[in-house]
Amino acid sequence: MKPILLLLASATAVVARFGPNVRVDRNYQSEYACGYCAIALGPGAPSSPPIYVAFHGEGWLDSRTAVWFQKSLDGGRTWLPDDLLIQRGEPWAFEPDITTDSEGNVYVEYLDEYIDTLGGRHYLITCVRASDGGATWTTPARIDSSSVGIGSVRIAADSAGNLLCAWNGYGSGSGLHIWSSVSTDRGATWSKKVRVDDDTTGYDCGNADVFVQPGTNHYLVVAEVPRWFEVTPHFRYCAYFYRSTDRGLTFQPGVQLDTFDWTAFSPHVIADKDHIICDYTGTGESLSGYQNFTESRTYYSGPDTWGGPVAIHSSYYDARLALSGDGRVHTALQMYTMGRCNAYYTSSSDHGASWSDPELVNEDTVSTGFADIGADSDGHAYVVWAQGPSGCFRIWFATNNPAGIAEGTSNAELRAPNSGPTVVRGVLVLGGNGDSPSEREDARYSPHFPVMSRASLLDISGRRVMELRPGANDVRALAPGVYFIRRPETEDGRPAAAIRKIVVAR
Repeated sequence: MKPILLLLASATAVVARFGPNVRVDRNYQSEYACGYCAIALGPGAPSSPPIYVAFHGEGWLDSRTAVWFQKSLDGGRTWLPDDLLIQRGEPWAFEPDITTDSEGNVYVEYLDEYIDTLGGRHYLITCVRASDGGATWTTPARIDSSSVGIGSVRIAADSAGNLLCAWNGYGSGSGLHIWSSVSTDRGATWSKKVRVDDDTTGYDCGNADVFVQPGTNHYLVVAEVPRWFEVTPHFRYCAYFYRSTDRGLTFQPGVQLDTFDWTAFSPHVIADKDHIICDYTGTGESLSGYQNFTESRTYYSGPDTWGGPVAIHSSYYDARLALSGDGRVHTALQMYTMGRCNAYYTSSSDHGASWSDPELVNEDTVSTGFADIGADSDGHAYVVWAQGPSGCFRIWFATNNPAGIAEGTSNAELRAPNSGPTVVRGVLVLGGNGDSPSEREDARYSPHFPVMSRASLLDISGRRVMELRPGANDVRALAPGVYFIRRPETEDGRPAAAIRKIVVAR
């Protein structure tokens, strides 16, 4: 007997894996690209906290970038109807980071570059605060400024609402160093910068990451720092860890984390009251030659010692970290294969001593970048990343929280009659002929890639079992059960409103 397929308008699916990808940004200009996104969770219900995302966007026509803000209050299923502007660059405002405190304040720091009347370039690190969920923002407060460049700025909040910011920039001595500043008035003013690294080579430091350890309020910083090796005279970049026990006034001497025989880069740090978990990517020797490895190391209080390096995986890099209330550590990684990058997820339930197998997060196979991750107190992970063909990046989101990927109950934004999927004699007919605004945009800026799939077919666990293309799709081979159709975008290029449920019976 042939399968019988029934379409239902709404239902709730319980899933354990990452669910369908959701478009976050709301900019539909074809001459526009988003990038460098960061995510933070605010205080709220354990399994449904508010989700905040900051990102920058570049307009190709006026060559300016701006910093934007988005949020979701339903686990990431829906987002604000319009992106909220934080800063429009003159010409560039870019590379934001975002954090929250226990009172629900949201902080966004970013780099702001402007050109004065004499043609001189100036670089500012600025911070803004919202106390109403992002509806209004304070006047930008200057953290640091320079005429020769600043970069890689990260921000974190301690238990009292004080803020720590770290970055790389010029100052005393030669080369770039890692600097930090602290705000004790919720971002309104910032302390004089303090040098974090103890490098003496004169080469550049970079790519700082920050975290405040709960329980101790120790300020933690990791960074790429050069080291000189005497046996065979040369220098290489290493992953170093620094700690301040006096809330950013001074930092202890650095601890080298990696043991690679070549270079290490992209370090990150997270902590609970008894553990500090760091990761980094580096190049080391393997049986097949030199290749990249992503490793973690854990500091255990009590014995006050660092554990040895633990491999998260080879061929992955830039493993951003998050810690959930159940003690699990979560990472969002990138992997570069076949000429493109993809976003992956893995986790550890033993404070970084071992890691799960990586799981692919993004559904489409176009390149991704700038993946970041957050986690709630119930152990769910939330990943945001930039994705798109030929540099036309948009901001996307996915979660393994069932509440965040449950089917919507409203039909308000469903497409007009006859534009949805239909089923005739075991063939699923999906609307869309490749001539929608979003499809034309994809084709225009990605002539060498096929148009992105307009829909995926998922099983009850959230696993993608089939790509659905506009037109007829033969689904007679499906096993009996419940399936879901998810469109990444509607035909006008905007995020889809709901998941369509399919019941396959015999």
